[in-house]
Amino acid sequence: MDSMIELIVKRSRYVLAAILLISLPMLYSSLQQKFFNHVDIFFEENDPDILFYKKFQKTYGNEELAVILFTDRNIFTRENIELIRMMTSRIDASEGISRVFSLTNAQEAVGIDDTVIFKTIIPDGELQQHTLTAIRKKALSNNTLVNNLISADGKTTAVLIELEPIRDNMKKRKILLDIMHSCNEIAGSRIKLHFAGVPYVEVELNSLTRDDFLTFTPIIFIITFIIVTMMLKNVSLSLLCQFNLMLSLIWGVGIFSLCGETLNMVTMIMGAVLLAIAVADSIHMLSHYREVFDSNGGNHLDAVKDALRYVWLPCFFTSLTTGVGFFSFVTSSIRPVKILGVFTSIGVLVAFILTITFLPAILLLMKRRSSKEMGKGGHELHGEDQLHESGLFTKVLTKIAKLSTGHSRCIFALFLVIFAVTVVGAMRIEFETNTMHYLPDDNTIRTDINYIENNFGGTIPFVLLVRAKSEEFDFNHYESLKLIDDIQTDLMKGIKHFSTSLSIADYFKEINQAFNGDSKAYYRIPENSLDILDFYEIGDTDVLDRIIAPDRMEARISFQSRWDSNEAAKGIDTYISRYMKSKLGDNYSYKFTGLSSLYLHMEFNLKESQIRSFLLAFVIIFVMMFFVCGNIKLTVVSMVPNLFPIVLTLGIMGWKNIPLDVSTIMIASITIGIAVDDTIHFIVWFKRNLSSGMEVQESLMKTFRDVGKPIVITSLVLFMGFFILILGSIKPTQAFGVLTAMAMLFAVMSDLLILPALLMIFKPGIKRL
Repeated sequence: MDSMIELIVKRSRYVLAAILLISLPMLYSSLQQKFFNHVDIFFEENDPDILFYKKFQKTYGNEELAVILFTDRNIFTRENIELIRMMTSRIDASEGISRVFSLTNAQEAVGIDDTVIFKTIIPDGELQQHTLTAIRKKALSNNTLVNNLISADGKTTAVLIELEPIRDNMKKRKILLDIMHSCNEIAGSRIKLHFAGVPYVEVELNSLTRDDFLTFTPIIFIITFIIVTMMLKNVSLSLLCQFNLMLSLIWGVGIFSLCGETLNMVTMIMGAVLLAIAVADSIHMLSHYREVFDSNGGNHLDAVKDALRYVWLPCFFTSLTTGVGFFSFVTSSIRPVKILGVFTSIGVLVAFILTITFLPAILLLMKRRSSKEMGKGGHELHGEDQLHESGLFTKVLTKIAKLSTGHSRCIFALFLVIFAVTVVGAMRIEFETNTMHYLPDDNTIRTDINYIENNFGGTIPFVLLVRAKSEEFDFNHYESLKLIDDIQTDLMKGIKHFSTSLSIADYFKEINQAFNGDSKAYYRIPENSLDILDFYEIGDTDVLDRIIAPDRMEARISFQSRWDSNEAAKGIDTYISRYMKSKLGDNYSYKFTGLSSLYLHMEFNLKESQIRSFLLAFVIIFVMMFFVCGNIKLTVVSMVPNLFPIVLTLGIMGWKNIPLDVSTIMIASITIGIAVDDTIHFIVWFKRNLSSGMEVQESLMKTFRDVGKPIVITSLVLFMGFFILILGSIKPTQAFGVLTAMAMLFAVMSDLLILPALLMIFKPGIKRL
């Protein structure tokens, strides 16, 4: 490393030129970053559930409908019918729209002689009052329309929009916003329109994600600059720290973008995390440089060399452990979590490289200005005088040092009590993967969803596919269709979250009624197989393609469900599984799909991911700590304060009913990866002091003097860097920021209180000179 230090010192201008040259394409790449949120981003491309879901969409069409809804005293007035017509026409003419469903284009089956035709319920042209009365009666007696397009009391109606498959988020956002604006323009001030559905939630999450990313970055820069300036008491050094952070962010996001990845509600936090973590290496480098500069009489060159020589190794290990904490997400089944882990770990190592190359080089380039400013307040401190330096910060640090070393057994006993309580809390944690719950409570889309569910019905699709195992039992037969009808009826009665349902049974019952003089007695499935085959010929192809497979071996039952918690969804899943196993027998099989099913599968992935990633991170960090500590006893002791903030944070989540989701699932692995950084700095300096001949307590007191200040500074910056995420618009981001910030505080408390106490009690053997 000495030769590397000499190279950086002697060739500082070339080092700077190379770094700035590489930064240009990285900057361009980072500015091209895109944002995309959709349920399928949370699955690997070869995941069986997502493959089945895409196959389902290819067979039956897109189930993710946008919904526009409004309420009036009577929907069946000339003004309201004309409003629905104009909205339907405007939406249907929009780009990217596959189909529009509304009262004005809804069709009914009408029997004529010995056949059935389909015609719109609401005829074209101006409508008279008696016609409107007849239309109202007809619509409210239509089982297919009620609770799908019109409420049972005739006061609320919906327009359903099926979009074409669009992967371009900006294009989808423009389409949906254009629909929203044009429909509001048509409705005017008389009617309040409500917009909901999966596409609107997706677009809203994208918009909020983008706004959050653009908000967090400058705020974190400002807060970091203020804290570093207050602690280092040097504006020039603080500006250098900020410039180093900016380069780390540009390189990290640039590499991410160059590899074709896009930001989403999970990966969006990468920028804030990189800034919060990268500042730690910079602070240790600049803080040590400042101390050496003060103590050696203002020798700038020696201060740079000394800082680099003493700091690179602990910073290298802390970067590795932090990188490992994030890289452990490579085992995650949630793709955004995996991507965040891989690229954040790369970004952390990039930040380390920039810190040990760019900072020394730029310090040498700014030699005169830095030396002049440093000389204004520079003074030399020796031995015990450092610990007794005036100032509140130093006094507090001194008291903490005396407390942790003088009352070690009391601290250890208190630690055991807190640990036990938090473990009980951690066992109460639940999981949440429903993206609607990620929106703020006062968000317009969320309030519209709540309004629609309270006044109309569910907005999230739940799909049950029933497949015959042989042609003998396909859906050309009465028994098979009756089975679908029974399943649909029983599940609608047994599950309160389902508001509507639709299947081939409904469609054939409607045709059968029309075929028999519109008599309600014939609203049933025909028992004659020839009639069933005729109905397949008579039926609208667009409708049949969405409810029955082309080979008629598989039938689809679609339910609209209200958004609810994962616990409710698991209850539905368990209920249906038990029911289907008892109902189907040996001749049929079934499969769940749709968004509800995917959200449940995400929960299973979250649980697996949490366990796998944390275990991997713990094992690798334990091995790395062994190399730092040099013996197994010291390694075990040093890992205890790194587990404590994790358990304490999870315990708070359990007691406060804060669920684990796609963001908070990462807290444990991230915390152990970052928390161990301060432990490494503490242990390295403790070993140096102990090996020089000091006793344990004396070594600990001097370790507080050596690294106590940079440890507190970096922890404070990390706390603020994560806590700023509370300004995010998405609940998982807010929870992740607050909880990780708390974990950073718990970590520094553990390193300054619990770690010294454990070292005093167990006195791990280290050779002394």
